[in-house]
Order: sequence, then structure tokens, then C-alpha cells
Amino acid sequence: MPRDIGQTRRHADTQHSYTSARHKISYKKLKLLTHQISGLPIDEAILQMQFSVKGAASWIRPNLLIARDHAVLYKNMKKERLMVGE
Repeated sequence: MPRDIGQTRRHADTQHSYTSARHKISYKKLKLLTHQISGLPIDEAILQMQFSVKGAASWIRPNLLIARDHAVLYKNMKKERLMVGE
């Protein structure tokens, strides 16, 4: 039985994955920030990182901006519906 192309495409259009370059940072420090923004809408997560006093936030925020722009421009996803997964 042939696969339904519509199902595969629908799944691909609902998720976007972005991986940043390697950065020298403690896993504990990074884990605290990721727990803070996990599950938030992307704009709220960017706002959280903008006002965070932690040093890693200045590295995470631009990555969130790039991931949001990639999802909107290349996958035509709606900006209002984007959420941070992990």
C-alpha cells in the first residue's frame, strides 16, 4: 500500500527543529534556562531571555529569534502558534 503523501507533509508542517552551534556552557546552567522557557510561546520565551540576567540568555535569545524566523519564512508556519519544545 503506498504511503499517503499528505500525512507526511502535514506532520512536517507542524514541527520545526533548529540546532545551534556548540557553545561552551555548563549543562546545569543551560538546564535552568531551558526549564524556564520550555512550553512557552516563542515570543514569550524571547521576552524571558531578553530580561534574564543570566549570561547564557544572551546566547539563547538570538537562537530563538533565528528559529522563529526560519519556521515562519521557510515552512510558512504561523508566528502566533509557535511554541518552544525543549
